[in-house]
Amino acid sequence: MNIFSFIFGAQIKALRSGDRLQAPSDELEALKAHYQQHIEPLTSKFESARVASLKACRGRLYLSAAIYAALLLLALMFKPMLNLGSAPELFYIVLVVLLLPFIWWLYRPIKHYKQDVKQRIYPQIFKYFGSDFIFSREHKMSLSKLKASKILPYYDNANFDDYVQGTYKGVEIALNELHLTKQVQRDKRTETQTVFRGVMVELSSHKPFDGHTVVVKNRGGLINFLSGSFKGLERVKLEDPIFEKQFDVFSTDQIEARFLLTVTFMERLQALSASFDNKIQCAFYQDRLLIMLQSKDNRFEMASIFKGATFEYEFSQINKEMKQLFAIVDLLKLDRSIGL
Repeated sequence: MNIFSFIFGAQIKALRSGDRLQAPSDELEALKAHYQQHIEPLTSKFESARVASLKACRGRLYLSAAIYAALLLLALMFKPMLNLGSAPELFYIVLVVLLLPFIWWLYRPIKHYKQDVKQRIYPQIFKYFGSDFIFSREHKMSLSKLKASKILPYYDNANFDDYVQGTYKGVEIALNELHLTKQVQRDKRTETQTVFRGVMVELSSHKPFDGHTVVVKNRGGLINFLSGSFKGLERVKLEDPIFEKQFDVFSTDQIEARFLLTVTFMERLQALSASFDNKIQCAFYQDRLLIMLQSKDNRFEMASIFKGATFEYEFSQINKEMKQLFAIVDLLKLDRSIGL
């Protein structure tokens, strides 16, 4: 089934098969064992819920279409009587706005189904990575701490989404999806502009840092230097010209900054940056390494509502994405107790 067959009345029925689990061959058996024990027993109930949500959504769709069509007909009949003056487009704007409550109402059954999946199924998936791993949509990182770390760009509004926390090779890990926006004046109107969309990663350090060091994308040395974002920090000059073309470094402790940003660490950060389209920034702050990974992709998203609720796709995708995160720990060698 797809959106078109759904709209035009195709039968909505339970599906008992889905995408197969996918993982490297040396891990696939472990993935299957966890799936069969913790996830598969829940799939029958959620498949019934998926079918019910689709049926409710389509019923609301048909009812909304009938009501909106009647309202549209009435509006067109009375349009000649309306004194719109110099703003005839206002009539069509009102028609669009009138459509929004119907869209909100008809999507609610699917929204509730997806929320239930993330609340009940996703925690079971994340237990695969360790008994201490949690997945939550209510938890979120401290925004004040992120601001204090000085890696966030200027923004007016911040929205957090999925949150994951756990431990890998003795390194405490937390990640949180984050969307930052700001208001921009254009042609006498205010627009909302995205300044960051991606994932904030917080990794523990074996000891607190004495200073505060920030590594940001190079926007031109003078632009970063004059930015008020790095007030109280001094520019750190490093000996690697390739690294300096990509990043600007600021710190309260020049000696510690050079100790942290060894040639080996800079090479690792450059390699990590390349895998994220050179859109990465980080900060050594207090007892944490904070990493800002910009990405248009929405992490940990579900398969299409038109696919069966087997959750094999979701498990496979989450496993793949978490392995990318664990690769950061391995790449930066954060599990080692002797420096970075």
